[in-house]
Amino acid sequence: MIHITVLAGGQSRRMGRDKALLQLGDQTLIERVLAAAHPLGYPRVIIGDSTAYAHLGLPVHPDRRPGLGPLGGLYTALSTTTAPVLLLACDLPFLTPDFLRHLVNRRGSHQAVVPHTTTGLQPLCALYEPSCLAVVEAAIQADQLGMRNLLSNLNLYLVREKDWRPYDERGLLFANLNAPEEYERAQAALLKSGIYHAQHQQ
Repeated sequence: MIHITVLAGGQSRRMGRDKALLQLGDQTLIERVLAAAHPLGYPRVIIGDSTAYAHLGLPVHPDRRPGLGPLGGLYTALSTTTAPVLLLACDLPFLTPDFLRHLVNRRGSHQAVVPHTTTGLQPLCALYEPSCLAVVEAAIQADQLGMRNLLSNLNLYLVREKDWRPYDERGLLFANLNAPEEYERAQAALLKSGIYHAQHQQ
């Protein structure tokens, strides 16, 4: 069993609002991520403010280590289950079920399964084994809060471009939305693709 955990993030300084609830097509960003994960059939949970995301009908866990960014979210995810965690950022609206299934199927003896792209490792679209919790705790104790720093201390299986590219027909698989201009580009890309509705059920 795997737990799929979506980091809701809360208020974004650059966006000026909660980006998880930004509308893209007929769904919000977080709804699109949850919809992509749904066909895998694993439990889905959200880390964030329970009042903001209660309408989604899924368990919402408050961040146990607030103020630590994604590392605190991963700590919360790993410390609330003994299962491996598929960690997903809420602002990856172009993920697909087939790619996530491919990612999960790469599980083996490694501590984490992480995509590698031209911009580097993708720690917020990755699978983490329970053994990562001790490494996360050590990083927090050392005040080393960067996710890429964490990855440097884990035994990784890298999903290379030749493996994930077949799932990325539109070149948007890892497009994340951190700023208003990225959100605008995503809206334009969605209109151009003609796929206004998410192709999977939440």
